[in-house]
Amino acid sequence: MKSAIWKTATLALLITLCSPSNAADHPDPALSPAQSAVISRQIATLRSSTDRNVAQGWSDAKKVAELICRPAALPVLKKQARGADRVFLGTDAPQSLRLESNRRLTGSGQVRTPQGWKNFTFTCNLNPATGKVIDFKTVPH
Repeated sequence: MKSAIWKTATLALLITLCSPSNAADHPDPALSPAQSAVISRQIATLRSSTDRNVAQGWSDAKKVAELICRPAALPVLKKQARGADRVFLGTDAPQSLRLESNRRLTGSGQVRTPQGWKNFTFTCNLNPATGKVIDFKTVPH
């Protein structure tokens, strides 16, 4: 009897561990009140109502990337790549940004330099009490 229960439990665990994960199965962690306030203020500054509506529909990971981390990313990238003038965090692929907690966003991005677009991965460390970036670190590809 114990053997059958053990086999059933082991099989259930293996199915759970081996099943492909889905973003809907793993929602973004909750943002702090300060982070939500920063995001709301940033969205309110967007010029068109269409842009504001689109931004409201983004995942929290995308909101944090675009409205909190990206402004901090360009100064860091300018120090690493001469002539860097534009940066994108994440892609259309949902797995390109991961909000690990309200303290850390990781993902991939691209920076434009005079030599063209360069890929990198990044970690954006956040202070949930202030809604600001503590540091932004990149690893070039």
